[in-house]
Amino acid sequence: MRVLCSERFIVTYRLGVDTYEEAKALAWAVQIEQTIEFPYELVQSQEIKDQVVGQLVSLEAVDKGYLAKISYGVECSAFEVTQFMNVVFGNSSLQPNIWVEDIELPESLKRHFGGPRFGLAGVRKLCQVPTRPMIQAVIKPMGVTVGQLEHMCRAYTQGGVDVIKDDHGITNQPFSSFEERIKRCASAVQEENAKRGTHTLYAANVSGDGMDVWERAHKAKELGATALMVAPGLIGFGWLNTLAKAESLQLPIIVHPSLSGGYVLPGVSGISMNVWLGLLPRLFGGDMDIFVTYGGRFTFTTEACKGLHDKLSQPWTGIKAACPSPGGGVTAKRLPELMELYGKDTMFLVGGDMFRRGPDLQDNMKYFISLLEDYDRVHKAE
Repeated sequence: MRVLCSERFIVTYRLGVDTYEEAKALAWAVQIEQTIEFPYELVQSQEIKDQVVGQLVSLEAVDKGYLAKISYGVECSAFEVTQFMNVVFGNSSLQPNIWVEDIELPESLKRHFGGPRFGLAGVRKLCQVPTRPMIQAVIKPMGVTVGQLEHMCRAYTQGGVDVIKDDHGITNQPFSSFEERIKRCASAVQEENAKRGTHTLYAANVSGDGMDVWERAHKAKELGATALMVAPGLIGFGWLNTLAKAESLQLPIIVHPSLSGGYVLPGVSGISMNVWLGLLPRLFGGDMDIFVTYGGRFTFTTEACKGLHDKLSQPWTGIKAACPSPGGGVTAKRLPELMELYGKDTMFLVGGDMFRRGPDLQDNMKYFISLLEDYDRVHKAE
């Protein structure tokens, strides 16, 4: 017998049906759809039936449906991010009542995809922040001049910020061209770091069309950016993994969740928040992974956000811990509460509230840093 598949990975699906018989039938449809997409009874090869077709590992009743664990041969993924995602959900994403809840991977796939190059510990080392929670600032809004963005970078760095990133909506607009923006912002951060002995990172948004991603990433490094940012929901997880593995780059990567809501928000089908915003960004190489926190303008619950934080940072054999980066509602008033929930191994993303405190961004940043340092002192004493 030919060996087509040597190892298997397992995907857990939540099936929103009422009876065991319905769940068994829907699980079988997934087993076929995600692999051969061909009438099973017409398959001539027993090797294909035994090894390529998805195998039902377990099926159990849960609240509002059933959990089906289905295994797939690792070779079905072609060891490519795009095809791996195709096997995980592919055509079944077009059917109602199916949610991807979890993925269990053998060591071979974890080694291949690699996880973060730097991860939480590596980012702490680059920023030289050994224990306290970290902070990430955004240059925005879309439409301001490159000079204004440069000024923001300079002020944030003077205030002691750990990481500065482009807003995800600022790419290569005529009023904020990619090369001019990166050159001036990176230079401002480098100059202030040199003056003050600080270690602020500047992350350039390199999301774009096709090979623009690769070209912008290398141009950003050439122009002085010390980190990158991409939105896999826009450009695909394959690009994230490619940039993370690239020996010609070797830069930490911020993952932004733009366009992810269609996968993770309640509906008739989708992918769980823990998988789409946690497991996958971490597996494919995200070092600092942004998610929206509870209590702001978004609708995620406290429990969901804490679970996602854990998915990004808790031990996972063979894969470094990522740096969870909650945003979308982080304010000075709420920061103590958020630090108590998420803990020190967090990089808080502060956007609008940095500006609400007034026009002195340097002073505003110093205030936020003082809150993080106060938390660190208290918890060191404990």
